[in-house]
Amino acid sequence: MAPPVGMRIIIVGGGLAGLMMGIMLDHAGIDYHILEQASRLRPLGTSISLHPVIRDLMEQLGLLEEMEALSKPMRGITVLSAKGRRMGRIDTRTNKRRPDLHEFLRSKISPERLTTGKRVIDITETQSDVTVTCMDETTYVGHLVIGADGAYSAVRQIMYKKLQERGLLPEVDKKPLHFDKQCVVGMTAPLDPARYPVLLDEQCEVKVLLGKDQHTSMWFLPLQGNRIAWCVGGPDPHQLLQSTDDSASQTSQGSGSHNSGSRGSHHSSTGHGRDWYPETIVEICEDVRNFKCPYGGSVMDLIEATPKGMVSKVLLEEKMYRTWYHGRIVLVGDSCHKIVPFFGQGASQAILDCACLTNLFFELRSTESESFLPLFQEYVDTRMETSKIASDSSREFADLIYDQGFKADIARKIVLRYTPSWLLRMITGTIHTDRPFLKFLRPPMRKIYPNQSQQQQQQKQQLKQLKQQQSMQSLQLPSLQRLKLQPSMLSLQELKQQQSMQSLHEWKQQRQMSMLSLEEWKQYQQQQQTMQQLRQQLSMPQFDYHRHP
Repeated sequence: MAPPVGMRIIIVGGGLAGLMMGIMLDHAGIDYHILEQASRLRPLGTSISLHPVIRDLMEQLGLLEEMEALSKPMRGITVLSAKGRRMGRIDTRTNKRRPDLHEFLRSKISPERLTTGKRVIDITETQSDVTVTCMDETTYVGHLVIGADGAYSAVRQIMYKKLQERGLLPEVDKKPLHFDKQCVVGMTAPLDPARYPVLLDEQCEVKVLLGKDQHTSMWFLPLQGNRIAWCVGGPDPHQLLQSTDDSASQTSQGSGSHNSGSRGSHHSSTGHGRDWYPETIVEICEDVRNFKCPYGGSVMDLIEATPKGMVSKVLLEEKMYRTWYHGRIVLVGDSCHKIVPFFGQGASQAILDCACLTNLFFELRSTESESFLPLFQEYVDTRMETSKIASDSSREFADLIYDQGFKADIARKIVLRYTPSWLLRMITGTIHTDRPFLKFLRPPMRKIYPNQSQQQQQQKQQLKQLKQQQSMQSLQLPSLQRLKLQPSMLSLQELKQQQSMQSLHEWKQQRQMSMLSLEEWKQYQQQQQTMQQLRQQLSMPQFDYHRHP
């Protein structure tokens, strides 16, 4: 199979989702063009985490080795009090430094397929194609449009306006993005490893400092290149005081009010949060001045060692939209499910959106409008539930870190100190119960990940040996599998269906020869129980590190 000849897709947005979408379409043999509003691509944030399932996709695309060279393997997240007392730890996987990853993905896109400085203001459709119009009056024609332009998506605004005019937009989608937290993120200039020996470690670990009587926390993450990423964040007291009145007034304004914000996340047009001024960084960072730096010295030393160009204020919005497509327009990533960046799911879920859509595009047989409706619906059916679980888990993790009070302290103690690691992996593993891959490329090798425990490897080997024993047993006793390994008689009707080529006498003789002794039966039952336990343990994915904003 192959996609329709001449099929062309317009991608709006040159962030991680848009670039990954372009790379996947390139491998699928589908023509595309990326339009980016900014005249110069500058990724916000300092570091990013990708779930292990993304490794499989990167391997298929031939990008895994280069991508891993940009990162350090991560051991876990250690949570400390503001005075440095250890409160608990969570096992994790890997992280990537965001600017490097973004630039790496951009290098895989041909320059003629990416145009910057293009702000989309209109999208018009016909029975055979779609036209995207930009503010500078340039137009781009394709067969469909993918909105990968973030939380304040222009594509979503245009699509929702059309739906609202026809009375087709659900009320839930008219409500504004919700946020009650903000943070300042930064990445230091290269530091002296003699002063910060942690930079010499081959692996890294996140350190989280929690305020005692305040919602503010501070995060640290050593990166490649002798740099340390940091984040100071928490609920905005100014916003919390205004939230009730502002939310009511915004909701009454309809969908227009929540879409007019800046895509850069430096400010919000809704009026929530402290305005973005240089003094804002000082104000927020003053909340952690008395925190004890886990690497020695003062936390302010790291803040002051950060170039101004590597500091950003980020409003932590979240919203799960119900409408992801209409006509020849479809949304991916933050455009349709904005997830707070505390559980490492925003980028991962966006990439999985792209993989799902690319697989469906590859199987498309026609570019007529009617062909896209079932395709887009299958995309939503496949991705919406998992994205919602990821969003809920991220919000709950943020509340676990930031909430104050007796109940919050008890919850942290239970999760960080007393919850077994295997249970955490099982709970969080529901976000990625399967391991998707690009169907039109060679399947991934399913490598053992670098920080996978030796115990898991031994369990896999043990399960393999048990399977081999069962296989040998089934060769010696061919009728056991047919009888479901139960020493009970089949009904005459089942006998006739399953033994149509044998007489009743022959079947009785065969069953008599295959009967197990009591000792053999006990041994078999014990093997089955052991195999079931191993399968359950091996089906629990590793706990995924949150994305550091």
